[in-house]
Amino acid sequence: MLAVIGDIVQDVVVWQLEEVRPATDTRSQIHIRRGGSAANVAAFAGPRTPTRFIGCVGDDLAGLVLTRDLEGRGVEVRNQVRGTTGTIVVLIDLQGERTMFPSRGASGMLEPLDPDLLADVDLLHLTAYSLLTDSAHRAVLDAARRVHAHGGRVSLDVSSVGLVEELGAEVVTAAVEDLGPEIISANRDEALVLGLADGDEPGPLLARLPGTTLLARNGAQATRVFAGGRLAATVPVEPVEAVADLTGAGDAFNAGFLASLQGGGGDLVAHVEAGHALARRVLTVPGATEPED
Repeated sequence: MLAVIGDIVQDVVVWQLEEVRPATDTRSQIHIRRGGSAANVAAFAGPRTPTRFIGCVGDDLAGLVLTRDLEGRGVEVRNQVRGTTGTIVVLIDLQGERTMFPSRGASGMLEPLDPDLLADVDLLHLTAYSLLTDSAHRAVLDAARRVHAHGGRVSLDVSSVGLVEELGAEVVTAAVEDLGPEIISANRDEALVLGLADGDEPGPLLARLPGTTLLARNGAQATRVFAGGRLAATVPVEPVEAVADLTGAGDAFNAGFLASLQGGGGDLVAHVEAGHALARRVLTVPGATEPED
């Protein structure tokens, strides 16, 4: 069983149709989508491998809609309920780049889990967004320790350079070492700011995590895979003809990789290619979702 624990929010995705016109109307298209990096990973993984999602939503319409969205994708949902469901406004500019305005709400109110929810979990995926509040931080640290105690593996997405800057690299580094993930997924900038990797060279933090595989993503450029403290593979990314929206692409990569990993086999390159294939699908539609073909 793959379990994903962490952030779940409602995304309001605003596509600019022209340059921003300050102090007046800017033409746009607006889409309401399920969001939160952890929830996105679960949504993409659900149709591909048995997946359980655990997060926190409010006792409100948005929380109900988000829960049903995940369930409709084959995910077993065990959300905690308190506070008000979080919302993130995602502004997509004319080049497809994102600017995000988060109000995390209940997503940061996650508390330690019932141990029974982790008993059958052999792969646990977390996002660094859970480090933003003390209660969620304690919850995911406890979950990682419980999964490790019965021989399971832990995956961590670094999530955001902004998050690292907000908490401080030393705080995030200490949390990563406490979690002891077997897999870390990070984009180029995240890997650099945390000392995980600089181009083809492993960084000092990765050197202190000898059992960790690093998936160093780089957008349309090749993904670098570090294992055993060295660069083990460089996996090219097939181009996408028409990129509609970058939202959720990294989450889709993680889901594709983890679902492939759960399918068995030790071919890291094949697992990375599965991640790339799913990310390509998500890049062609607005928000963190797949086309309906």
